[in-house]
Amino acid sequence: MATDHFSLFQEALNHQDRPHRVILFADLAGSTEMKGKTGEVGWLPTIGKFLDITTRAVTEHGGTVVKYLGDGTLAVFDGERAAEAICAAITIQELLKEENSRGSVNDCLATVGIATGRVVEYQAPGGGLDYIGSVVDLAARLCGAGAPQAIWVDSVTVASANMSKVSSGMGRALEYSPDDYLSDEEKVDLKGFAKPIKYREVIWHKKAFGVKNTVLTEAIDRAQTQAHVQVQQNRLRARATVPAQAGPSARPVVETLDGTVTRWDPEQGRGFIATAGHGDHYVDRRFLVNEQNLTEGGAVRFVPLPPLKEGQRPVAGCTVQEGHEIRGTFQNVRTDKGYGFVEVRDTRGNQQNLFVFLGDAAAGHRFGDPATLEVRRNHKGISGQLVGVNGTDGGDDGGAGSDLA
Repeated sequence: MATDHFSLFQEALNHQDRPHRVILFADLAGSTEMKGKTGEVGWLPTIGKFLDITTRAVTEHGGTVVKYLGDGTLAVFDGERAAEAICAAITIQELLKEENSRGSVNDCLATVGIATGRVVEYQAPGGGLDYIGSVVDLAARLCGAGAPQAIWVDSVTVASANMSKVSSGMGRALEYSPDDYLSDEEKVDLKGFAKPIKYREVIWHKKAFGVKNTVLTEAIDRAQTQAHVQVQQNRLRARATVPAQAGPSARPVVETLDGTVTRWDPEQGRGFIATAGHGDHYVDRRFLVNEQNLTEGGAVRFVPLPPLKEGQRPVAGCTVQEGHEIRGTFQNVRTDKGYGFVEVRDTRGNQQNLFVFLGDAAAGHRFGDPATLEVRRNHKGISGQLVGVNGTDGGDDGGAGSDLA
């Protein structure tokens, strides 16, 4: 006889005392790519090892595996065992790290999401309890948004967990306090949820692993779309303050800021830039002109952009760093004064113009000519020097802040 799921869920939903549970969802990262690169003989044992590890971690910490979903595991803990669920997630990540180091699996990385709240509990047709509802969906969505090796927990889980019970091998070695195991509170837009979700990442290793690149890209696209009109209006207002110049040599004006790199993670490809009077700005490789790693302490120049999400730091777009070699296009050449401006762009299409002192060589350059520059800094700020051209000095006769006309 076929199961009447409508009646099953309706009955479960009508229970006045819906159980309070901690839901853990663990998923094998990159499994689709792995299956595409190797045959079943290559990826089936890896998935088997992953499922064994998740089962061991969950049961050791007092949870129950509800079901396996292909290359994912859904588990449940009593509502008072949020700390144990976090410890299970840490164990999953640590065991996978050991197996990868041992060579028994290759690039077998997982993401874990945990959410806590009232769930719909029902008797599954195959026997045993199963769970459905927004809390289950939230755990799965958090899992899907985190980067490989990340553990994301919602705010209810954080409030419920006794963090003094949480520990990891790295945390014990570095003598983490309970607060050290949690990142600052962040927000993320998740499919199926009308408002951004508050979450924290569990710092089980030396650092946070952050957000999945696809989620970050979607956030960037949304923020840039929302800011497009505002940016264009700002540029129009800025251009209106500059005396008109005839022909294509007119210099486009884009607001820029100078700053210093205070933090850069080469593995994640992102970090932060400090400015004088304009606060810190977030930056990642999408917003670099040449996508090279930044150097902490290095001088940079960038285009300020709105934050990716409300409440976060603004973004540093089209970032160039002193000492980097970059490529651009001449937009303005003043042969009478011996200088020009070269337009450079990041991978997202944000642009800025770098001052380049040309001297007598100015006559040899035209609008639209390609240019390779070394980013330089002088007392007036960041500018460019043509690579391989003798007699130019990267803007000692002018600079990023000069208004030569």
